[in-house]
Amino acid sequence: MAVRRKPKTKFYLVVGGTIAAVVTALILILSPPPMASVEWASAEFDQSYDMLIVRDEAVYEAKNYGKTNYIAVEGQHVNVGDPIVEVYKWGYNDETLSKLLELQKTIMTYQTDVIRAGVIDDILNDINSRINAKALEIQQAVFSKTPGVLLTLERDMESLLDERMAHLREVTAPDEQLSAYYTQETELLNLFSSWRSLLSANEAGIVSFYFDGCEAVMNKQNIGSFTRDVLEEVMDGKTVETPEKEQGSAPLYRVVNDSAFYVVLLSDSKIPEMHLGNNFSIIFEDYVDHTYTGVVYDVSELAQKDGYVYTILIQDNIGPLLGDRRVSARLYGVQESYSIPKSCVKTVDDIDYVETAGGEYVPVLIVADKGDTVLVQTYEGQPGLSIGQQIRR
Repeated sequence: MAVRRKPKTKFYLVVGGTIAAVVTALILILSPPPMASVEWASAEFDQSYDMLIVRDEAVYEAKNYGKTNYIAVEGQHVNVGDPIVEVYKWGYNDETLSKLLELQKTIMTYQTDVIRAGVIDDILNDINSRINAKALEIQQAVFSKTPGVLLTLERDMESLLDERMAHLREVTAPDEQLSAYYTQETELLNLFSSWRSLLSANEAGIVSFYFDGCEAVMNKQNIGSFTRDVLEEVMDGKTVETPEKEQGSAPLYRVVNDSAFYVVLLSDSKIPEMHLGNNFSIIFEDYVDHTYTGVVYDVSELAQKDGYVYTILIQDNIGPLLGDRRVSARLYGVQESYSIPKSCVKTVDDIDYVETAGGEYVPVLIVADKGDTVLVQTYEGQPGLSIGQQIRR
């Protein structure tokens, strides 16, 4: 008779494992996939960053100038055609200017002490009184160490001196000697005219005469093409080297758009809230009395996934930020959008998407990360989502 062998423990383990696998497979096949519901939620964003200012500006240069006479003042608004600065070519010398000033002093003395000696001139007395008062203002500005107002006071003084000169010329009948003085003055003025060029504004904006050496790189035209090296050098306060320009040229002034400027943020990682078109309230660290509003204008991913560059457009008067490059600012905003579990988002070829219960694939843009959940937006022209809709986990 054949002897029946008793099954060993290993046999039961193998059979049990096989049955468990079959049961698990059947459960997975027959059970509905886990789902999540699309909801609507809001997310608050409140972060501070170190950023760089990019101005919408035009920088003007002049070649071979030996002297400048600023007509506009720092921070002044100018319109097209307004005079900004007088430039004197090489060849100008102060000795000739001294001769002109001395001659004009001689002319005034001859007019008042010789030809019009003893004449009572109330208009001239009024002009002289205003000149003396202006001289006192200039003296007080020097003693109080307020150089910011000196240029304006000097311009006022020049205007008064011109007024006095024009008045005396109008009321004085020249004799032979005075005519000779006038001829000498005209020759010197013509010489100055050959040296001098008047530069006027080609566009409206705010005038500035200060430069940090980064204007050629940190400009509006380069938005979207900044590199990490350039941004880090500027952030460190370095002057960015640019191709050599023609020798003998130097920057004179810049005219800045006074109704729009940009801030640029370099980030090692992606910031979901920094998506195109999103708005933020912005408070700059050193200017907390004013809140700006900015909109994300450009988002650039650096080569080899080396970080991200975010550019925010601020459509407001640049005001006290006219001469700043490196700033610290707080960004605050609240946005509302579709809210889904983060586990529902899948990625293929750097495109995020979710799958609906019906098997439709919906591309999404993550606009806020709240940990286990994310806020997403859909793309125009692509399948959309709706509140309460079921999506696969």
